[in-house]
Amino acid sequence: MDTPIERLTRLLDSRNLDGALLSNPFTLTWLTGYAPPIETGPDPFLGAPALAWVHDGTIRVVASDAEAAALRALGVDVAEYAGYTVAEPLDVVHRMAQALRSVLTGMGSSQRAIAIETRVLPEALGAVARDAMPRARFASADDDIAALRAVKTDAEIVKIRAALALCDAAQAHVRAALQPGITELDLWASMRAHVENTAGSRLPMLADLVSGPRTAEIGGPPASRVLRAGDAVLFDFVPRLDGYWGDCCATWFVGEPSAELKRMRQAAHAALRAGVEAVKPGLRASELDKLLRAHVQAAGYEAYPHHTGHGVGVAYHEAPRIVPYEDMTLEAGMVIALEPGVYVPGSGGARMEDVVLVTADGCELLTRHLKDVS
Repeated sequence: MDTPIERLTRLLDSRNLDGALLSNPFTLTWLTGYAPPIETGPDPFLGAPALAWVHDGTIRVVASDAEAAALRALGVDVAEYAGYTVAEPLDVVHRMAQALRSVLTGMGSSQRAIAIETRVLPEALGAVARDAMPRARFASADDDIAALRAVKTDAEIVKIRAALALCDAAQAHVRAALQPGITELDLWASMRAHVENTAGSRLPMLADLVSGPRTAEIGGPPASRVLRAGDAVLFDFVPRLDGYWGDCCATWFVGEPSAELKRMRQAAHAALRAGVEAVKPGLRASELDKLLRAHVQAAGYEAYPHHTGHGVGVAYHEAPRIVPYEDMTLEAGMVIALEPGVYVPGSGGARMEDVVLVTADGCELLTRHLKDVS
């Protein structure tokens, strides 16, 4: 199977594009395997997320000196600039712009189009590119690259499987740890420690972890609410491992729930099973969305107000989106999460989610945490 850089090069050739200036951090991970730190938020010592310049089948990345070693360890050619310094002002955008200009030197005579990710590239760096290549035209490639990323390589699928194994481990831990008297935050802290010890490192992760009446609100971060007997606990867990994300959701009960909460979970789970059975190449995302919503409505509940599903990979929500407007058709190699839900204000809610790999004639279930749920 082609590598991401081979796929991208073929796209550039087919559109008569002379190169690509790529600024989306997810695209950089897809091309190189480099996953930038994200838990601390925007970095004041970076001019912007690292940029990739792709030309004639090669890639060069403009990155800070703090990122350069990790990129080079992956075999990536780096044009680095000084990030943190006490010797001069923190004008990191200027220094990054200088590094970019050095990379683009020699391209000034190009009269062909250059692919660019227009939705992410900072204007200050876009201006450098336009100045360095005054005779070139710039063509947006955001949608084309998103479509390339939607179909995974074998190597990507291996990484996604590993991230999803952590999802299954997290769900098993939460399910076993449920008891009256602990808080949502207690449950979160216990689960996080378990997953990071399993992975052997700190991990970026996000989650919905809500209980009792809060489950009717669809989601939210864990809070100080104390779990009570009969509560539903909605746990939607999304960890990143080696640059690739997992995703899974389940609704568990603290002891014996009410009959209504049971019905909610059964309705969401039945819709999910129907969706998994329907997945195959050629099915439009909008048709899959309609099918799952219809199952929830047939059970007597209103259609949920969120997406039915989405692609999973270097981003935890990417193409194809399983939503009413999306006419992208499923292809073998896509990895998608399906997550129908039922929410009743005043009573509670339930959401159930599995991740599948689209195969030549159907799909393979990649998550296993719901295997014994009725």
